[in-house]
Amino acid sequence: MKIFQVDAFAAALFQGNPAAVIPLTDWLPDAVMQNIAMENNLAETAFIVPRQAPGGAAGPASGDYDYLIRWFTPTIEVELCGHATLASGHVVFHHMGFDRNEVVFRSLYSGDLKVSQVDNNKLALDFPSDMPKLVDTVPAIFDGLHLTPGELYRGRHDFMVVLDDQQQVEALNPDFRQLAVAEARGVVVTAPGKDADFVSRCFFPQSGIDEDPVTGSAHTMMTPFWAARLGKNKLSAIQLSQRRGYLDCTLTGDRVLIEGHAHTFLQGEIMLQPDQAAISIRQAQDLVDTWIRTTGVRYFSELTNMAILTEEVGEVARLMSRLYGDQSFKASDKDKELADELADVLWVLLCIANQTGVDLTQALQKNFKKKNMRDGDRHKGNEKLR
Repeated sequence: MKIFQVDAFAAALFQGNPAAVIPLTDWLPDAVMQNIAMENNLAETAFIVPRQAPGGAAGPASGDYDYLIRWFTPTIEVELCGHATLASGHVVFHHMGFDRNEVVFRSLYSGDLKVSQVDNNKLALDFPSDMPKLVDTVPAIFDGLHLTPGELYRGRHDFMVVLDDQQQVEALNPDFRQLAVAEARGVVVTAPGKDADFVSRCFFPQSGIDEDPVTGSAHTMMTPFWAARLGKNKLSAIQLSQRRGYLDCTLTGDRVLIEGHAHTFLQGEIMLQPDQAAISIRQAQDLVDTWIRTTGVRYFSELTNMAILTEEVGEVARLMSRLYGDQSFKASDKDKELADELADVLWVLLCIANQTGVDLTQALQKNFKKKNMRDGDRHKGNEKLR
């Protein structure tokens, strides 16, 4: 399969935020897409599936869209990513023969997202506006930023801290372990800029990214905020990461237009063989451990996980008795899926294995040897199994 790496919101190569874009004809298993994103080790990997493909047909039937889109960090799937959407639009326009000036991506959680070609070889994102609300102080955020508590806002995805000037934003040296405690996708810090209307830095340790080079989706929150504070709807923005990102933002009703340049850095092939599409037990243990440490904050105690495992097995038993046994369905059980319940059991089992230092691959191999030695002939002689 093809892979493109694109520097988004970049004035030139090696600026902005690099994103991988992988066009598919149908979705891969989620675990495989997560593994690819982990292997890429970029802030985001976007997967896109055209509407006419089998995966596209499985999407929402109403409305007009051209591609389905999903975004993965090295550790989790996220609900919205601006720079990887801009990069996906760039790939569609410049590498896939798309013959219109606007492409519509349909996302699972954030609706339809438009990318347009505009003047000066720029691309424009059309995203829903996200006006943040003033909230009470969260000590972990200001402790993590080494700041005295001040203005704190909350948008749909992130917290936002407002400072007085650009120099304060540039001087930040966060404690990412502290910031990771904040219950949100991440923490955005913003202030009026010297060479732009506003500047920012964006920290996402909860999502496996300590500092994001450029975060398009965060500007859906900062744009309406600074538009109201500065009394203007067209604003320039710079994200003050080491790579720097340059964005032009326009508030138009309940939408935010975010413009920037994109540059293709590489085009290549992912050498994924059919037998590599399945996730190994070792990989499953690693993925669960990474999720726990970045998003789950920490493991529950071993005893608590044992109780949860018992509860999850009970859920499987209850669903089995309704699907294959004689019990009738209750209204609360009708939408439950056996696959999901079994995955919950496996998840907690992997947690317990990680906590107790058990390598399940080795344990299962050893268990097969034991069963072959103990039960090699016993079941063959069991008349009940004939």
